[in-house]
Formats: sequence, structure tokens, C-alpha cells
Amino acid sequence: MVWSTSVLTALSSDTEPSIVVTFNNARYQFNTSENTTRSFVQTQQNWRRTRALFFTQARVEKMSGLPGLLMSLADSTVNKMELHGPEGLTHILASMRMYLFRDSIEIQPFEIPWRNTTMPFPVPFYSDDNIKVYGVPVFPFAHLLPVTIPPTTSTFTEEPTLDLSGKRKREPSSEYPSKRLNLGNEATTRKKEENREPLSEPLHRKLNEVDNKPEALEGEYADEYRKAVIQVMFPATNIDSTGKTTDAPKADRKGKKASAGNEGASSVRSLQLNINLPILSILDGDKPSIIIPENVDMDSPRRSRAKLPSGYKLQLPKFTTDLPPSPFPPTMSYIVVGPRFRGKFDAKRAKELGIPEGPLRSNLAKGETITFETQKGDEVIQRTVKPEEVIGKSETPGAIIILDIPSVDHIVSLVSSFGPSGLYHKFWSNDAGSASVSGEEEHVVRVVHHLVGDGVLEDERYKTFMNGFGSQAHHLVASRQHCPDRLTFTSAGFHQLRLNKIDEQLFPIPKYSLVAKKDLSMVPGLPPKVQPLSTGLYTSMRPFAPPTPDKAIEATDNFHPVISEKQPLEFSPFLSRSIDRARKNVAQILSKEDFKPVEHADIGIIPLGTGGSVPSRYRNVLSTLIRIPGWGNILLDTGEGTWGQLVRFYGLEDSSYTAWQALRDLKCIFVSHMHGDHHIGLAHLLAKRRTLDPPPEHPLYVVSIRGIHLYLRELSDSMHYRTNGAYLTTGTWQIGGDEAWLDYQTMCESLGLEYLKTVDVYHACRCYGVTFKHNDGWSVTFSGDTQPTTNLVNAGFNSTVLIHEATMADDEIEMARRKRHSTIGEAITKGKQMRAKNTFLTHFSARYPKMPPYLLDARPDSNNYAKENFIVTAFDHLNITIGDMWKMQFYLEPMMRNFSEINNEDPGSDSE
Repeated sequence: MVWSTSVLTALSSDTEPSIVVTFNNARYQFNTSENTTRSFVQTQQNWRRTRALFFTQARVEKMSGLPGLLMSLADSTVNKMELHGPEGLTHILASMRMYLFRDSIEIQPFEIPWRNTTMPFPVPFYSDDNIKVYGVPVFPFAHLLPVTIPPTTSTFTEEPTLDLSGKRKREPSSEYPSKRLNLGNEATTRKKEENREPLSEPLHRKLNEVDNKPEALEGEYADEYRKAVIQVMFPATNIDSTGKTTDAPKADRKGKKASAGNEGASSVRSLQLNINLPILSILDGDKPSIIIPENVDMDSPRRSRAKLPSGYKLQLPKFTTDLPPSPFPPTMSYIVVGPRFRGKFDAKRAKELGIPEGPLRSNLAKGETITFETQKGDEVIQRTVKPEEVIGKSETPGAIIILDIPSVDHIVSLVSSFGPSGLYHKFWSNDAGSASVSGEEEHVVRVVHHLVGDGVLEDERYKTFMNGFGSQAHHLVASRQHCPDRLTFTSAGFHQLRLNKIDEQLFPIPKYSLVAKKDLSMVPGLPPKVQPLSTGLYTSMRPFAPPTPDKAIEATDNFHPVISEKQPLEFSPFLSRSIDRARKNVAQILSKEDFKPVEHADIGIIPLGTGGSVPSRYRNVLSTLIRIPGWGNILLDTGEGTWGQLVRFYGLEDSSYTAWQALRDLKCIFVSHMHGDHHIGLAHLLAKRRTLDPPPEHPLYVVSIRGIHLYLRELSDSMHYRTNGAYLTTGTWQIGGDEAWLDYQTMCESLGLEYLKTVDVYHACRCYGVTFKHNDGWSVTFSGDTQPTTNLVNAGFNSTVLIHEATMADDEIEMARRKRHSTIGEAITKGKQMRAKNTFLTHFSARYPKMPPYLLDARPDSNNYAKENFIVTAFDHLNITIGDMWKMQFYLEPMMRNFSEINNEDPGSDSE
């Protein structure tokens, strides 16, 4: 059996380190930061057979990629998964309940306590047929030293102690997406249990005592409630007795199909709203603010799922910890020990001993002592043979270590755990392959991953610690000071690199760095086998081979060879002529004396993500930044990876306008609905905003539906961004008991807006579009996810820019109807009906959208081109303003030809 460890993602502008351990029959992954799923797609690695996920921190920085990855795993062949991490893991997972659920997978979360009963020797908290995993708590304070971690589960196959097996009935939903449940063959035999609530009787009584408000639960009651919620999220009802997913109609990744209806139904629903706005709240504001639509029952969801526990749609129990406060979080580091492989069977020696072939030799190979009769001369004797007489020395188990050390304050705690009197000393001492009682080496540490913050690597105590692992260990260092910021999504970068030849301003190259701020080799006193942790670094653990770049992953990277001038950037003659023609026409128009720039030309429309449903190698999920010079920024939807996309566009430093400044200027975030591809990046964005120093002087307004605000409040306990005011679950317009429009008016005033109105659109779950008009006269309308609706046309009539989803091609209209989306042609038609000056197409289901023939066949030139009603085909990192949108009619032809050429050169992208 061979096994290995590899780096899925490195420390970069858009990813945190993620380590994967691979066996023939299983995979194990450590940390799932934002863009984990997209990184799998980019590197073409396989996530199937994933058995367990481990987290070094229960925080957004390490876990934001979890919901997207779980959806992908559940939709593949994985039907059972364990999650292990520090306290807070189940709270974060349960907070995803409004948008994350799959009936084809069983999720078992286990929290590793920070402190427990001391034992004289380390005990693995996870063990199966491949690995043993030890947890090492590391604290940012010296006075609280770690102790041993007792097992939370003995093996992968062990069932959770909490019995939550009851299956529940269907219930209705409107606001939240849901996944169609297929109750499988076995589930029908448990029909009598469908009404059973997944709570123990003591917890049920406790909930009754607190008026069915889970937020009032504490201690074990709170823990049990969170686990019950998770069981409802992943009921595993779509798995038959063999462990396979039952044959069920394929449901949309983002949610179940909406009930039968039409555009008229959407209009009726809109009329029921007295004031057509979703909830609006303030982060870091002076006054608490909550706006809830009148006459809308926000607590009547329709779900195709098991019966929900009482209070399911109310706020979770508050997450608390008994650890002292600290500017840095405690972390859980991990030691992973592989299997011991038996030595080679010596057939020649077995023959000399007279051992007959067959079961006896098989028993010896299994490690059993045998006794048999054999002929010695004329005498029959009885002979006993021990395994070590015919089997060579076993292979010493290899071990890897993953250390998460965010600050120098963690070093004392870490060293205490591995030092001479520490519980994990045997994994660290200079004779790191220490011998067991039997005389065999217990393990040999092969690779140590160092996830370190600023100043840690230069600290003399940490250098001493690193050298303590002995001469055989290889050290992989993830440090923002000592690692380059190479581009993660090289396929998208290569595409942008080619488009940059069309227009350098509109198609900027993503920000990157090939050189670290500090040279790792110049840090004195480090072990000899040390190197930066980089994406695709592969280490074979059996047979052992030092860490080397994965050749298959390197082959998918066309960006870095070109940018480092190792390969030329080549275009076909046809594409080169198309680019030259487009550039010439634009230049000629700009040089005309009668050319007049459009009004409000400096308003920026920056698509940070333009893909629909799932991220791909070329498109991230949806997010669009509206930049209003002199006023601030508005963000429309925040799909997973939005912060990373913002950083790749603006950079963190050495720029006139950085991502930090863009975040500081952000005054309003609008999230259209609960589908994960529209909001999973929100929490990470807020966590980054919390780190701004000094803090922003203005509040950040989050305009969205109730479910978004609910999970933000639940996460705020562990994510450390601040929300103000008590959270109301029902009621009418209310803003902290003051004038109902006070904070809404303040928001509009802060951005110079005349108004901001939401629009009830028609999608598979409750979804809103938005339209806002600036005092200067320009306006923007955003569709959210919707099939064509007159609601949007009426609300955004005469808009300067219509940003409309264009998920499907025109020949996929039936699919668009089933999934409640729009085709490209329908989006353009709505723009014409709205009399929008510019129609901005986004949210494509494919990297290479099929544009209508009447657009592709048009051949504008400098004397004959459209003067209004411009169509913009968006893609990630298009740097466009209202004043530049007319140029896109000339750029469309070379853009589409470039798409086609890349598609021909990159057959692996077809699966997207």
C-alpha cells in the first residue's frame, strides 16, 4: 500500500494552507478555507473517498470552504464523513442550516476539547485502518498549558452517541433553498418514526421551559441541540443498506425545484409587501437597526426534509468558551501517524525450516506463531516457528505534523507540549524515531508543516523547536513574510493575461508576486531541509520520497511560465487580426473631435465573480462591486472567495487603491437570497473588515433576508465581528425603537443615493433584486437570480445599468425554466424592455457562454457602431466603468475567439 501527503492550497491572497493525506481507499483533509472546492477543480485533484476533515481553528479563515466542499462531496460518491476540530466546530456547522443540507451523506462532527483529564501518554482522538491522529492544543498564553486529549471516537465506523435516527415529514419552505429528499428503501420501514422530533426528552422539556428559544440553552443542552440540527441537515435518508446513494431524480445543486407557478404569481407576492424591502441591519453602527417586511411570515419555510426540532429557525444557543480572551485564537495542531507495514516474508528461510506452503505460511504472515510436524531424518518432530524467524523487520510508520502557530505568543505552549516533560516529546526529540518496548521504532517524522504568523519563524525558541525533529524531517513553511504570492487560479489568470492584449485597462492582470518579502534561505538557524509550502507539493510517504512539485498540477499552469518569460504568449493569426481590428476601431473613435464621453463615466462596475452555482477554473461564484468615486462602494452578492477576488484585483499594497481601501470604503452589501453561491463569502469579508486599523468611521449596512442576518449573528460569537442590538424574529418595521426610516435614510445619504429599493423576483426560493438611484442621476438595477419578470422591468425602468443573470444559453430555455433562471437572450430582452442604457450579463453556468448570433454576427466599426443600449458580457476582474461600456461591442469578437482558442487548448475544462 502506498500513501502520500500533498498541499492542495498554499498561503496566498485567496487561500489558506490545506493539506491532503491520501491512501488507496481514503483521503483526509486538514483545513478547508475559502476556495477549497475551486482549488480541487483547478488542480484536477479528486475529492472522492474523502473520509474525514480536520480543522486547526474553528474560525472562518479555516472553515469558509466547508459548505461548498460538503455539497460537492455529497453530490459525488461520499456518503459518510467525520469532521474533527476545536470547540466551536458544531456551532459553525449548525449555523449553515439555512442553506446547507444534503440527504445523501451522513455528517458526524466531533469537537476536541481544549482541556481534559491528564493521562500519562498521548492518545489518538481518531484512529482507523490507515492513520492515527493526535490533537495538540496550542494556546496564545503561557499560563494555560495543554494537557492530553482523550479520544472522542475510537474508529471511523463507530456510531455517534446521540441517537437522532428518527426521520421526519415534509414541511413547506419559501425563503430557504432545499434539496429534494428520497427516502430510499430502508427509510420506508421506519415510517412510524417520521413524526419523531430529534431531541431527547430532557432537552425537549428544557426547551419548553425557555419558550422554545434555543438561544437560552446552555452547556450540554446547547451541545445536544446543535447536533440535532446537524442531523436534520444531513439525515442520510438517500442511502440504501449497501451504503450507496439511492436512485433519485437529480436535483439542482442550489436547491429543489420551485413549486409550479408563473410570473404572475411573483407579481402577486410583491403586492403583498407593504414596503418592498428585506431586512436591513448595521454592522459597527451606533444604533441597532432591523427592518422586517410587514405581512410577511418569515418563519414559514417549506422544506423537503425531516421534521425540524423546535426553534430550528430561531437563533442558535450562544457559543461560549471558558478560555481567557486573547488577540489571537487558540489552535489545534495535529500529529498523523501512518500504518506499520509488516516485513517481507522470507520464502527461502521458510523452506529451510520445513514450513509447508498453505495456511501455515499465511498465519505466519499475519503475525501468528505456528506449530507443525516435520520430518527430520527418520524422525517426525514437532516444530514451533515465530513470525520474526521468517518475516523481515517491519517498516517504521511514517508521521506528518501540522502546526498552526499564528503568533509568537503561541510558542511557549507549543514547546511545552513537545519538550522533555511534554506529552508529545517522543514526536519531537532528536531521536525522533524513538524505540518502543519491542525494540522497533514507533514512528519516523517525515514532514512538518509550519503554518506560522509574523515573527514566529525568526524567533530563536521556534528555531530550536524546529531543529528538534531530527535530520530526517522535511519542513514546509507557510508564512506571508517568507512565501511568494503566486496565482492560485492559473487558468483564469492565463485567460486574463491574453485578454490584457485587447485592452490593458479593462483587462488587468491579477495581482501576484513570484518573490517573497523575505528570503527563507536567509533566515539563520533553520533546519537544512526547509522550503516554502506551495500548491501541488507532493510527498510520497511509502515509499518515501522528499517533497517535490506534482508534475500533473504543474502541467495545468499556463500562467506562470508565460509571466516568468519561460514560454511565449501565442495567438492564432486570426485572433491577432481580430484584436488589432478592435483596438484600431476604439482608438479611432476616441480620436474623433465630436466624441463625447457618456455621463457618469467614472462609476465602476467590477465583477469579482461571474459564475453560477459552482466555481470553476475560469469563473468564481457571483459578486459585483459598484464603486462610486467620492462616496463609497456597494457590493452585490458575496459568493465564496469574494475577498480573495478583491485582493487579486486591487492588491494589498503598492497600489493607489488597495483591497484594504476598497473594504474600508464599503458601505453597503446587498445579498439577494440564501443560495450559497451568493453569500458564503460574506462572513470572511466581515472578518477582514474587523481587522482594519483604524476601524472605518462609517457603518456597513447589510441588506438581505432574515436567514442571512440570522447566521451572521450566530457566527459573530466566534468570528469576532460585531452586530448591534437584539435580534427580532417577527414584527413590522422597526429600527431600535426609533423613527422607522432613520437608518435607511442614513445609508442612502452616506452613498449619495436618492433611493434603494428591493424587487421581488422569481426564483426557486425567496429572492430579491435591487435598484438604486444616485443623486447625480445614474441608476443601477441588479436582478439577483430570477427567470424573466416584469417586476424588475417596472422597478428599474430607464436604469443606467441593468446587471442581469444570464445563466443559460438560448437553446437551454427549458432547463432555465426548471431552475428558475434566465437565458442570455431573455436577459437582453429585459434590458430592452427596461430601456436600460447598458445591459451587463453575469452569472453564467459555463465559462464559454454561447452568445446569440445577432451579437456575434455584428461587425461594428468606427463609422458604424451602437451609440446606446450596450451589451456587456462579464467575466471575473473586468475593470469597466459606465463610460467604457460602449467599447465592449468591439471587444466581443476577440473575446469569444479567445475563449474558443483556450477551450481547444484546454480539454480538461470541458467538464466545467
